[in-house]
Amino acid sequence: MGILVDLRPYQRFEQLTQGKVAYYEAGRGKPTLLLLHGMGLQTSSYTFQWIFKPLAKRHHVIAMDYLGFGDSDRVLKNGPTFDVIVDGIREFMDRQKIRKPVVIGHSAGGWFGGMLAYESPDRVGALIGIGSAGMNVATSAGVMAFAPTTPESARRSVNASIYGGSQMTPPGADEWGQALYRMGSKPGAYEGMKPLVEQMQNPDKRKSYLLQRRLPYITVPNMWVFGEVESMEPYPTWTREWGKIKGNPRKSSLPFVTPKGKYVMVKGATHNVQWEQPERIVKIIEDFVVKLP
Repeated sequence: MGILVDLRPYQRFEQLTQGKVAYYEAGRGKPTLLLLHGMGLQTSSYTFQWIFKPLAKRHHVIAMDYLGFGDSDRVLKNGPTFDVIVDGIREFMDRQKIRKPVVIGHSAGGWFGGMLAYESPDRVGALIGIGSAGMNVATSAGVMAFAPTTPESARRSVNASIYGGSQMTPPGADEWGQALYRMGSKPGAYEGMKPLVEQMQNPDKRKSYLLQRRLPYITVPNMWVFGEVESMEPYPTWTREWGKIKGNPRKSSLPFVTPKGKYVMVKGATHNVQWEQPERIVKIIEDFVVKLP
């Protein structure tokens, strides 16, 4: 039996103004959890496959592919850009009648979710960032090296997730790498994502969307989870200073924080903690959600 989870029975589609989006949906419990994936040709809501069904045991869970990603329309006449993606999330919530979900974003998903919570605080019940991007002033190495996905590059992207304490093994990484390659090599994927990549790579455009100036005004309940071996700032700085600051990033030399944020470091984990230590992430999410007002 392989490592991949079959989510095909849960897949649905919704037509938005700028194109068609794919999403997975399961569960009935409140509150609704809206899962937002990261950045990259091979990235999609399927990166949540190992936490999707466990979370759906207690909650209504929706994991969507943004416009321009995954199984959604990959080539758009307008975008994808930051604004098109964030407004697409909002429109998707409108059409699905999603009221005040707990928005859970990995990597760029935390960035988009943070922008949504800043722009539309009345639409978001709570925010959880997992290895959230948007606080790293410098563009990540992966975005700077934007190139068509190959079988080798997809497999390399999983290498760091193989360590003691991770569910990922070499055979599992082979299987997952092949699935990532299939997603990243879909027709139109590379050309279609260029508008967003250009915004992320261009320093003058990028700085308009960074979370630093928005964080002080994110007032919904929020939590930020990151791996001990995360390479994207501010997390390496937080990790180095963790003992000194007693686990409180407000005392860090990079105090990129919200007024009432909770901060959790996951031992041993890298950027993709949700597929390395899924049981741990599910518990962290459940412990946070159960205490929400």
